[in-house]
Amino acid sequence: MEAPKKKILLIDDNEIVRLMFSNVFWLHGLDHKYELNTVGTIDEAFVFIDNPSTRPNIIFTGLVMPFKKDGKKATSAEAGFSLLSRVKNNPDTQTIRVVVFSGYNEGEYRTQAMSLGAEMYLQKGENMPQDLIGIIESFDTP
Repeated sequence: MEAPKKKILLIDDNEIVRLMFSNVFWLHGLDHKYELNTVGTIDEAFVFIDNPSTRPNIIFTGLVMPFKKDGKKATSAEAGFSLLSRVKNNPDTQTIRVVVFSGYNEGEYRTQAMSLGAEMYLQKGENMPQDLIGIIESFDTP
């Protein structure tokens, strides 16, 4: 019997990043090993995260994204930090590995993400989607 596919969720408001990420998996023939879903908003992400049958094993997330706050749309790093905090503080989801994949390299963002439980903080541009395959596969080793 084949091992179940690892579930990966990419959360990024940039459609080009989502398409590149998807294409890298396809080009490297990883569809048989991983189930990749991509979403553009935090709300869409929690549809996957909150459902045990679609819950990812690994999340790659941006930080600065649109989200709803007090009934209004806002864009800030609070979106990524709130997602990270919610995932890591919930006993049902705290084992999900979360990698922040951000265009921002401010030291305070990196420090806050790591203190909230992120496994890694990677900067876009320095780490391209194809580089992330090695990271994903390293999570597979005990």
